[in-house]
Amino acid sequence: MMQSLTLIVLVLLMCASAMTLWLGTRQSCIDRNVAIALPASDSAGMPSIRRLEAGSRWMFLHRLVYYKAGTAYAWHPAYVLLAGVIAAATIFYVNSLLNFSILYASFAAAIVAFMVVRGLFGWQQRRLANQLFRQLPDTIQLVTSTVRSGLPVSEAFRIIAREMPQPTSGQFAIVCSEVTMGSSPEEAVEAVYRRTQLTEYGIFAVTLAVQLKSGGSLTETLQTLGDTVRQRVALAARAKALAGEVIFSSRALSLSPFIVGGLLYAINPQTVDLLIYDPTGNMLLAYAGASVLVGTLVIRWMVRRETEL
Repeated sequence: MMQSLTLIVLVLLMCASAMTLWLGTRQSCIDRNVAIALPASDSAGMPSIRRLEAGSRWMFLHRLVYYKAGTAYAWHPAYVLLAGVIAAATIFYVNSLLNFSILYASFAAAIVAFMVVRGLFGWQQRRLANQLFRQLPDTIQLVTSTVRSGLPVSEAFRIIAREMPQPTSGQFAIVCSEVTMGSSPEEAVEAVYRRTQLTEYGIFAVTLAVQLKSGGSLTETLQTLGDTVRQRVALAARAKALAGEVIFSSRALSLSPFIVGGLLYAINPQTVDLLIYDPTGNMLLAYAGASVLVGTLVIRWMVRRETEL
């Protein structure tokens, strides 16, 4: 009965989180459209205290689960929250076999659900940033060719939105809509940097701002920037290839306990039954699972830290 009540409470919390994310995204879109449409409005410069407090609450929740409003996620946020609920339910199911305290199981379920939600959001953001990073040299080359032919930068953005694959075309469709509503090209590209936190888009926005306001040869500057970004893409691919052995080793080490445990259970089930039905074996099994999880996360963090540019 207690497990059912805890699961119901967890499901209600996840539903509340989904509603909070949806409301926060909707409010962010409204605020962005108002800020673009009314850039010189006095009310935009002096937001109300209640709005600032609500925005800070949404931002704290978004940072907690690593969610960014305005990002085109491959998975809908509701599916991510559902994955967190499924992970928590799995913990309760495993606890029904291991017979730990319901308090410990609830803490473990909450931590696992939080890690699953945060991990899925972070994985999607890194995947989006990597795709944009690999497509950026072609994007800059297309802008350079369009500007060299005599067309404005805004027309180059429209061509990118039509011709480039996703997710670049989707981001530049937003850029085109912002430029149409009165935003400058460099501000629209800077908005892409704020949404994706991709450093190269920040450099791209600064380059456009400097060249469009101070004059000079925009095509030569963009050509140099495109060559630099292309070299960075090649260097990132080389670093990932060199780290492939470490990544494979970490995955093999993470899977080896499960493979060895399955083989032992197939050969002699009594050796594994001790871990499932004995209280001391339950503690050892929980410690082993937590150690494998922490080790995998540490290895992934070290690899990502050493290979990022």
